[in-house]
Amino acid sequence: MKPITLYHRLPVFLQEAALSLYGARLRYNRYGGNHPRVLRDLKANAQLDAEGMTVLQQRLLRQALWHAATRVPYYRELGVSAPDRPEDAVEALRRWPLLTKSAVQKAGLALLEDGSRQSDLLQIHTGGTTGRALAIYTNASALRQNYAFFERFKQEAGIGPSLRVATFAGRPIVPSGQANPPFWRRNYASRQLLLSSYHISPRTVDDYIKALESWAPDWIDSYPSSLEPIARRIVQRGGARIQLQAIVTSSETLSAGAREVMERAFGCRVYDQYGSAEMVAFVAQCRAGQYHIHSDYGYVELLDEAGQPVPDGTPGEIVATGFVNAVMPLVRYRMGDLAVRTSAPCTCGSPFPGVSGLLGRMDDVILTPSGRRIGRIDPIFKAVDTLHEARVVQTAIDHIRLEAVISEGFSDSDRATLLHELRLRVGEEMHLEFAAVPEIPRTRGGKLRMVESPYGRADRSSEVQN
Repeated sequence: MKPITLYHRLPVFLQEAALSLYGARLRYNRYGGNHPRVLRDLKANAQLDAEGMTVLQQRLLRQALWHAATRVPYYRELGVSAPDRPEDAVEALRRWPLLTKSAVQKAGLALLEDGSRQSDLLQIHTGGTTGRALAIYTNASALRQNYAFFERFKQEAGIGPSLRVATFAGRPIVPSGQANPPFWRRNYASRQLLLSSYHISPRTVDDYIKALESWAPDWIDSYPSSLEPIARRIVQRGGARIQLQAIVTSSETLSAGAREVMERAFGCRVYDQYGSAEMVAFVAQCRAGQYHIHSDYGYVELLDEAGQPVPDGTPGEIVATGFVNAVMPLVRYRMGDLAVRTSAPCTCGSPFPGVSGLLGRMDDVILTPSGRRIGRIDPIFKAVDTLHEARVVQTAIDHIRLEAVISEGFSDSDRATLLHELRLRVGEEMHLEFAAVPEIPRTRGGKLRMVESPYGRADRSSEVQN
């Protein structure tokens, strides 16, 4: 029996007990140990002026390049060199090759620093925007440093560490076939209400609003595609008894329309942020609404198709070198998303460079016969390690085809696991099929859309095409 099925067989109160125990463990892993000290240092960094931040970033970049060139087998084999002086770090970086996700997959454990033992490390899986499962290794210290950046961002948005939160989860916390509420569970250890992203429909949206009113969160953490239909219903009803300090969105491209309706419904600002499990880049909005690249998290380049820097105002691919995860350092890692840099000063006074637009993926959502809109499907691809890339295609209102370019070692068990994970999210009303394909077509801009559906088509009016 799969663990998620065993969890679903428990009574709700035991599910919540299990989630709370797991939440307590996650909270310690993320916010225990060296986290308070790191957070203090990061807050001090944010008080630097632009020149001071540039000096700090040059020093961090030099350290990252020296560490990778001397302590990591993959980079030693490449024969790359690191600069002697921090002020030469950016020029030296541009002589390093670009690193693709497929190269990371192929390199495997050769990207771990000397002396690392796989069994002693924490493993994070990411599906990413290309649909390829990727294992990232880190340790507790790096993970806490990573979450210290998120905490700094939250506190700058007015979100304190002890506030109550409602989180729209990308995991199947309730059975997919469940027709009636509750579609949520409580994690008492983190003062968190976890709400399923897979059960939101015109029939259930009022139940979600009641749950939010009852929980009375101080802030909401959500995928845009999950919160937008709830916000639209609140506006249609003329309001709801929910007083928020802020909304944080991530993992999907946030459209102007979605932002407007959320801020109107909940009467607070939406703070969008862009990060990744690879721990190479962190981009987030300030109180003035400007996106900023957090320069002490990593060095971000915006490059054209020839690998050259683009000028301000021109979309470029995000290529990032991380400072956080020394266990598995990624240098000049191609994120696959686009951004537009701006040199215009921000009224917030931040020393971090500005970004005028994040042009990431614009995925469709699955629309079920009962009216549920199911977004954020890509976590299913983390369940197996034998996929090259994959996507989900809705071919009829009750039919889904999972297309996959499979790697060596793909088995019937892997196929069953993928369909099982998909079933957990879409429920029994959908017919599922699996198709092994030689390749998956890209958009004109070279992107792979994780979900294609004519019934839940995303707004792509702002998507950049090359």
